[in-house]
Amino acid sequence: MIYDLFLAFIQAVTEFFPISSSGHLALIEMIFKHEPDMFFFIVLHLASLLAVVIFTRREIVKLISFDKNYSRMWIYLIIATIPAAIFGYFFDSKIESFFSSLFFLSFAFIFTGIILLLTRFHSYYSELNWKNAIFVGLFQILALFPGVSRSGMTISAGLFTGIKKEEAAKFSFLLSIPVISGAFLLELIKTPLSLPLVYSWIVPFLICVVFSLIFLNFLYYVIRKGNFWMFSFYCFFVGIICLMFYFFQ
Repeated sequence: MIYDLFLAFIQAVTEFFPISSSGHLALIEMIFKHEPDMFFFIVLHLASLLAVVIFTRREIVKLISFDKNYSRMWIYLIIATIPAAIFGYFFDSKIESFFSSLFFLSFAFIFTGIILLLTRFHSYYSELNWKNAIFVGLFQILALFPGVSRSGMTISAGLFTGIKKEEAAKFSFLLSIPVISGAFLLELIKTPLSLPLVYSWIVPFLICVVFSLIFLNFLYYVIRKGNFWMFSFYCFFVGIICLMFYFFQ
C-alpha cells in the first residue's frame, strides 16, 4: 500500500508538470525492480483525469451545452485526438516495451527538455484553429512513449504555433480527457479486474486526485508567468541520471 501511495503522489506531481509521469513511473518501477503494472498506471492517470475535469469544469459546461462561442472546440479536440488514438491502437504493445528500457527513457527525457527549452523563444500571433490543432495532435503521438511528457508536447506545440499561453494550456488539459479515457478503456478490455484489487486502489486514487489538482493549478500559474520552459532543466537532469544508471548499472 505504501508503495502504491508513493506512485500516486509521483503521478500527481509529474502528470501535469511537463516532465512525463509515465517516464517517472517506469523509472521507479525499474529502480525498485518491479514489473510495470500498466493497469495501475492507467488508474492513476484516471485520477489525474478527474482533476482535469474539475479544473476545466467551466470549459466542459460550455462544450456539453454547445455554447456558440465554443462550438469549434469540439472539432479541434477531435482533430487533435485522432493521430495519437490511431497510433496508440496499432502500436500499443510496441510502446509498452519501451517502459522497460532505461536507455530509451534517458533520451526521451532529454528530448522533452529540448522541446520545452525551445518554447522560451515563441511568440503569440495566432488563434486556435484546425491547422494548429493538427500540429498539437501530431506532437501528442510522441507523448505515448515513456519519458516524453504529454502536457509538455501539447502545450509546447500550441506555443510553437503562436497560440496564447493560457489557451494552449487549457486546450492541452481538455485534450487529455479523451486520450486518458481511451487508454483506460483499452486497458480495461485487456485486463480482468477483481473487487479486492479495485478496493486496494481507492486510497491511492483519491490521493492522486487531490495532489493532481494542487499541481495542476500551480502549472497553470507557471504558464501564465511565461516560465514553462524552465522545466527543461529538470528533464535534462533526469535524462542524464538515467543515462548514468544505464552505463553503470
